[in-house]
Amino acid sequence: MLAGLLLGLGSPPAHAQQVTATVDSATSVVHYTGTAPLHSWRGTSRSVEGEFVLRPTRPDSSRAVVRIPVASFDSGNSRRDRGMRDVTEAEEYPFVTFRGTDFSPATWGRGASGYRGGWAIAGKLTFHGRTHSLADTVLVDVDGDTVRARAEFDVSLTRFDVERPGFMGFTVGDTIRIDAQLTGPIAPDPSSLP
Repeated sequence: MLAGLLLGLGSPPAHAQQVTATVDSATSVVHYTGTAPLHSWRGTSRSVEGEFVLRPTRPDSSRAVVRIPVASFDSGNSRRDRGMRDVTEAEEYPFVTFRGTDFSPATWGRGASGYRGGWAIAGKLTFHGRTHSLADTVLVDVDGDTVRARAEFDVSLTRFDVERPGFMGFTVGDTIRIDAQLTGPIAPDPSSLP
């Protein structure tokens, strides 16, 4: 669900070589938007876990992992959430996980408060026990010792073998829109420590 959602650079020159960060679940959020012929809805999770290492001078050695419990998504409708957990078999496949494998700065530069821009990220998304490739551009903003990353992308339920539920002859749309807004503190660069 969440495509290569974590990236960033620190504003001091030492951080320009490498950034290590952990997702702060208290300030990060992932939404999904589902549709049906007569309405749409949004589910939200604030139980995002993850970490990453970004090496702007050697992007091929960067890495990222983001994980979200499927049962943590809340749409405000307990019946719909139970149905979502049933069709995604959340007890058997409790997590959605993204592992970034390819990183490349699309646009990147220093702004007033720190580095910012977009990174092209590709990797593997595991959902409902299936793993497929996913690529997206992640918008990244570094402000002091904090990094913010945002990604928006679509997931096909059919591609991940999720049964599309129906009600009164109407079926849920195949495309689920993901909006991931991740925040985390930048850890000190070990090479800059005494």
